[in-house]
Amino acid sequence: MHLACPAFATAVWLAALSLGAQEQPPPPPPPPPPANRPERPAAAPRRTRRPEEPQFDEAAVQRGKDLLVARCGFCHGSNARGGSSGPDLTRSTLVQEDENGKQLGEFLLVGRPEKNMPKFELAPQEVSDLATFLHSTIYQIGNRDLYQILDIVTGDPKAGEAFFQGRGGCVSCHSASGDLKGVGARYEPATLQERMLMPRAGRRRGPPGERGSPPWAEPNAVKATVTLPAGESLTGALVRLTDFDVTIYDPGTRQMRSWLRKDGLPKVVMMDPLQAHVDMLRRWTDDDMRNMTAFLAGLK
Repeated sequence: MHLACPAFATAVWLAALSLGAQEQPPPPPPPPPPANRPERPAAAPRRTRRPEEPQFDEAAVQRGKDLLVARCGFCHGSNARGGSSGPDLTRSTLVQEDENGKQLGEFLLVGRPEKNMPKFELAPQEVSDLATFLHSTIYQIGNRDLYQILDIVTGDPKAGEAFFQGRGGCVSCHSASGDLKGVGARYEPATLQERMLMPRAGRRRGPPGERGSPPWAEPNAVKATVTLPAGESLTGALVRLTDFDVTIYDPGTRQMRSWLRKDGLPKVVMMDPLQAHVDMLRRWTDDDMRNMTAFLAGLK
C-alpha cells in the first residue's frame, strides 16, 4: 500500500529553489533591430493644433499679460499661477467658467473685500484682454504638447567648448571630432540638450504607435557583473535585480541568465556607462547648459 506524502514533495521543491546557481528558463530574446535603421530622436514630435481647437488673439494675450503683471502680479504672480498672497487664477472656478470676460468683469467690479481682494474698474477692452490671457494660459497648461520651443541656442559656443574641454570633464568620454562629430546636424538643439542632461529620459519614447526598445537592449544599458559562489563571473545588461533574484542579458548571445539570490548571494556589482551624466545633473548651472547646447549644436 502506497501513501502520498505532500510534506516530502514540499521539502523537495524548497530544496530545488535553494539552488541559486541554477538557471531559470530564459525569456524569448528581443527581435533584432532592422538593418540600417536610423537612430530615433529623443523627443516625440509636437502635436499640431487642430482647427476645432480654440484660437487666441496673440496681441490680446500679450495685452492681458501686461495688465495682469501691472495690476495683479504682486498677489497672483506674473503668470497668474499664484503669488505672495493671491491664489492660482488658472485653478479658479470663476475664471475657468468665465465667458469672454463676462463673469470676470462682474467680479472685478465688486472684488472680495473680506479676503483683501480690492475691486477694479477696468475698461471693457481691458477685461476682455485679461480674460483672453487667462483662458490662453489655462489652455496651454492643459495641452502642454502644443508648446513650441522657439530658440534655445542662446549660449556662447566658445564658452561651451571650454567647459567641454575643461571643467565639465566631457573629453574623458567624448570627442568633438570623434563620437560627437556632426551631432549638431543629426539632432535639433532641444533634443541635444535633453540627451546631454537626461540621456536616458527620451530614448524609451518613440513615435506614436511604435513600441520603444527595452532599456536593457540599449547600447548604454546598465551593466551588471554576477559572481557565483564558485567564483565564476558573468557580465551583461541588467534586466532585473531584487533581493531574491537577478537577471542579465548577454547581447552577444542574445540570451538571458537568471539566478535566485539569498543573503546577497550571488554578488552583483553594477556599472552605469552614463553615470557621469547623472552626477553632472547636480552641478549644471544655467550658463553651462546654454553654452554647452550652443557648442554641440554647432558641431555640424
